Amino acid sequence: MNNTSNPFSSFDAQSKDTKFKTNLNEPIDFNTIENEVNVDDNIFPTDVFPTIFKDLIFDLKKSLNFPTDYTGTAILTAIAATIGTTAKVKVKGSWYEYASLYSVIVGNAGANKTHPVNQMFNILRDIDKLAINKYANDYSEYEEYLNLDKKTKLLTPKINKPILIKSILTNFTPEILYQRLNDNQRGCTVLSDELTTFLEGMNNYSKGDQTSVYLSMWSHQPTSIDRVGNPIPLFIKNPFLNIIGSLQPRMLKQSFPIHKMNNGFLQRFLFAFPSDTNKEPINDNEVNSELLNNYNSFISNYIKEHPVNTNFETGVIDSKIYYWSNEAKEYFYNWQKQNCDLVNNNQNSVKAEIITKFDNHFVRLALILQVMENYNTYEISLKAVKSASELCNYFMNNAFKILAIIQDQKTYIDALPLNKKTLYNELPITFTTETAISIGAKCNVLERTVKDFIKDVLLFSKLKHGNYKKIIKN
Repeated sequence: MNNTSNPFSSFDAQSKDTKFKTNLNEPIDFNTIENEVNVDDNIFPTDVFPTIFKDLIFDLKKSLNFPTDYTGTAILTAIAATIGTTAKVKVKGSWYEYASLYSVIVGNAGANKTHPVNQMFNILRDIDKLAINKYANDYSEYEEYLNLDKKTKLLTPKINKPILIKSILTNFTPEILYQRLNDNQRGCTVLSDELTTFLEGMNNYSKGDQTSVYLSMWSHQPTSIDRVGNPIPLFIKNPFLNIIGSLQPRMLKQSFPIHKMNNGFLQRFLFAFPSDTNKEPINDNEVNSELLNNYNSFISNYIKEHPVNTNFETGVIDSKIYYWSNEAKEYFYNWQKQNCDLVNNNQNSVKAEIITKFDNHFVRLALILQVMENYNTYEISLKAVKSASELCNYFMNNAFKILAIIQDQKTYIDALPLNKKTLYNELPITFTTETAISIGAKCNVLERTVKDFIKDVLLFSKLKHGNYKKIIKN
């Protein structure tokens, strides 16, 4: 199948009113896809969510002024935490993906960043609280047993040291992170109101750079932890970790300095960054408690119905494996082919590194959406992958927006291939797509590559359809 379009616009060409095409019987024509995206109109595609989640997002926007981008991203991350290691997708061969996400809520002070995250994670905190209460009671009984004299202890049933199964982490040391991940095989979520504090404090308890730990956690690489004073190393075979927190735009450079781009840390994050992040006045609308209860019930029911089962001999978690439906597989393969083209058109750049990570993001989002839609199946549906494509479109454009803020433009231009650098220098301040194509031909830049290049939000802004302007930074 011929693939010439651009996943920036998603395979179903998201319109400004975010209407999602649900006729999944229509043939996929990758040659007729609209190829224009204005990052300023990068609207969160709420309509890709199943009804109970979509209705809650809109209700929280109406009642509590929660931005849809923030609530939607918080829901995706909370559902990822709920799924944990209980499910994974067989992508191809030995390539499997769990659903973990590293997410960032970006907005100005007063933009209601923290409350949507807290609201969506309250049910998981409540579950943690019950676990902590039980653990406290069990530990009290364990201490009483330890304090028995030898004779009484021989006559008393043995009480083993209890294990705390806790999923939400906010203030912790690296050792506690490892211990929690070892004890809670479903996985954990780092939840930080101010992500800068977490990112800057990563190495507070260690002489080494802890960033590498989070890189391997994102990739679900087995981790062994050896510590003085502990003769038995911790071995976490199936680490599952989410991260979600909020940042103000002015803190982006400080939170993601150059070394956190060079080692690929920034590239692993999904950013929710609406164009309007103003503080809004309160209103008299009340939250629909039924919608919130339905959401909480979904999470609690999934956790009850899907305990984590581990093979005692191998330590391997017996995860439910989802497979592509035939239509979903064809769709994903074509999407991924286009993503390869985008990577190749932006070689030797942070932008290319961001784009390539969306192969993983796509699969993870498809799994999350499938579970949200129907987890009583073993197939990833066409609807799930179409929805994942729209979300990738949104998050990818936001990543470029973030990159435009934190990366020095001159350094970026200097790193461009010679033909693209020449094209950039030859372009006038304002120009049309046709002008860019004409100049590109003289610089040995293919028309398709020119069209992708002028959508680079680090270098150009879109004035209207077919008209662009150079971004000049002093």
